[in-house]
Amino acid sequence: MNSLYNALHTRAALPLLLVALALLFGQTKLFLLSLREKRSRKQTVAAALHLMLGLLFFVVLLECYDIVYYPYPRITRHSVPLSGFFSSLPWWIYVFYEALSAAVLTLHLREYRRYRMTTVTPDAIRQSVDLLPEGICVSAPEGTALLVNLKMDALCCVLTGEHLLDAGRLWAWLEQNGEDQEGKRLARTPQGEAWLFERDELSVEGREYRRMSAVNVTGCYRITEELREKNARLQEIQRRMKEAVELSGEMFIKQEEASARSALHNELGQVLLMGRHYIEHPDSTDAAVVALMTKQMNDLLLGESKPLEPPAEDELRQAVRLAGGIGVTVALHGEAPQAGKARSLLAQAIRECAANTVKHAEGDRLCVEIECRPEGSADGAEPGELVITVTNNGKPPKGPIAESGGLLSLRRSVEAAGGRMTVESQPRFSLTITLTERR
Repeated sequence: MNSLYNALHTRAALPLLLVALALLFGQTKLFLLSLREKRSRKQTVAAALHLMLGLLFFVVLLECYDIVYYPYPRITRHSVPLSGFFSSLPWWIYVFYEALSAAVLTLHLREYRRYRMTTVTPDAIRQSVDLLPEGICVSAPEGTALLVNLKMDALCCVLTGEHLLDAGRLWAWLEQNGEDQEGKRLARTPQGEAWLFERDELSVEGREYRRMSAVNVTGCYRITEELREKNARLQEIQRRMKEAVELSGEMFIKQEEASARSALHNELGQVLLMGRHYIEHPDSTDAAVVALMTKQMNDLLLGESKPLEPPAEDELRQAVRLAGGIGVTVALHGEAPQAGKARSLLAQAIRECAANTVKHAEGDRLCVEIECRPEGSADGAEPGELVITVTNNGKPPKGPIAESGGLLSLRRSVEAAGGRMTVESQPRFSLTITLTERR
């Protein structure tokens, strides 16, 4: 009852065979791992012997199982030598061998696992290369790819639509479609990523290879693009500033010409009006002053003398005196500005309005109202404004006044000083200048 032959007649036969088959699979796997990892020769020989014993044990069990369940003499069969001997051995020997073989296989697998955890194996190197975020490719000099990690193969598929089999073909595509970066090539994927490819020579044990690498430079590329855009904007601003400088020079020249023409117009008008007043009222006009101013104006027009230097007399007093010289009396009401641009504009307004009073309104009196609105004024105007209102006693204009010549020059001067100027024609002529000059 203790022999293997008797044990195979029971339900223990099938588990015994299944365990032997599982052990045979494990021993085969262990032997193949030893060959692939190229470990020590002793370990490989031990794994081979263990596999041979497991195979022999499994064959013996199958032969004994065949004797038990197929004992018919009419079927031709060839028995394994010593099969009767093996079937007569106690069954516990086989159970003990299976237990012992399972223990040895478990120890070998644990030792192999420890070896994999502590030793850099070719599989570990390959897995590490595949998991790198950068692309790596090593090829033969003619271009045949020998080592390609997953990232480089994926980049090749995205860029060219093919798997990486020929590194030379990929580099030719990069030279044709990528951007040159000092020998390196920059390529952009449809997803918007930027990759920098580099190729160099690699020598290993006297053999020459070509190595290609790809690095993700999307962040740096975006910063570079932003700098390019900013540089382009700066160049555009610089170009506009240059044009503005040139234009401002032309505007300055034109402004000086306009100022000179306006000054010449005002002086010529004053001389003509003074001459007219002398003809009409010789008793109230100084003939010597009229003659001197006429001679100076003629010399200036003929180019025989330079423009006169600004007189030392105050502008406002000079304007009032010249108005009197053409027969216009100026009445000032209020406190006139003591100095600055406001006083100069007031004098310019008196000169222009006095000339227009004689030429167009046939009047002989100007009324100038000067009002300085104090801080905190509640009449709707801005506090600190200086308001100058000029009226005359002549005939009112027949219609709206078209500003030209002296009036247009006066408006430009007022607006250049930050003020406002309004001209009214009904019910009588009125010119108002508002300046935000605080006191």
